[in-house]
Amino acid sequence: MTLGIASGRLRLRPLAATDIDRVARFLGDFEVAGMLARVPHPYDRADGLEKLRAAEAAAARWPDVEEIGFAIDHDDGLVGAVSFRALRATPVIGYWLGRPYWGQGLMSEAVRAALGWLFTATGAAAVEASVMQDNPASSALLRKQGFDVIGPDACSSLARCGTVPAIRMRLERAAFLGSSNA
Repeated sequence: MTLGIASGRLRLRPLAATDIDRVARFLGDFEVAGMLARVPHPYDRADGLEKLRAAEAAAARWPDVEEIGFAIDHDDGLVGAVSFRALRATPVIGYWLGRPYWGQGLMSEAVRAALGWLFTATGAAAVEASVMQDNPASSALLRKQGFDVIGPDACSSLARCGTVPAIRMRLERAAFLGSSNA
């Protein structure tokens, strides 16, 4: 199973250490990092490079991994990322997009393509997400893909140095594959 995914305007490929410049630029923006659980602010470039190397190594070991991350490439290179963790349990999706690319439908396209890959490449029965309550754009994006709210959650945020209220969402495999999103 290939780790490259193509959609109308985008190409998703494994993250690589060579992505560090664009990753650091976009994740150095608090408006992006502040909506993510596992990204500190200010962004630590050395730590980011270590994580990108780990993601690159994980892609080389596919499918024997618990987590996989994809760079989202648009016309001029990396614009964001989408990942899945807990692949051997119920996968959890996470994603981010650089602020210059907001409002263009790119993340909806990337998430749809990544979900299609997940349900084709793995036996996952469902995928979940935790969305911070003050991020209505993210919850709307997931609802558009067919995710349902399953209840309240709490999300630890490194950038915010604490826990913030969140919403837990879930998408069943059959619902995605039976929809026009697949």
